[in-house]
Amino acid sequence: DWPAVTMVVFRNYQWGAEKRNTTLWYSDNFVGTELNAGVEYAEVAKACGLKGVKVSTPAELEQALVGAIEGQMQRNETTLVEVVLNQELGEPFRRDAMTAPNRVAGISMEDMRG
Repeated sequence: DWPAVTMVVFRNYQWGAEKRNTTLWYSDNFVGTELNAGVEYAEVAKACGLKGVKVSTPAELEQALVGAIEGQMQRNETTLVEVVLNQELGEPFRRDAMTAPNRVAGISMEDMRG
């Protein structure tokens, strides 16, 4: 038997760390950092036989965590809590993430296969 765990997924519908870097490096342009709004991680957890809870307020989060920890400790339940957040971009968590990329090698038409 696997031990029960409580997992928390912070869901802001984007790959925020990369989006923040690309908007800073490339004049507020970004590509490939928006994630599918149709994917619900709490529902994926349920499909895998776990308990899944989706919350969007601090009060709901508190209630979900209390229930998840109680289930983990008393009933050996594994729970995934999906916390829906806004899309505000925070500061990067790594200082080196703020350095602009270095050009290592150029690309020319001769490099392309015809």
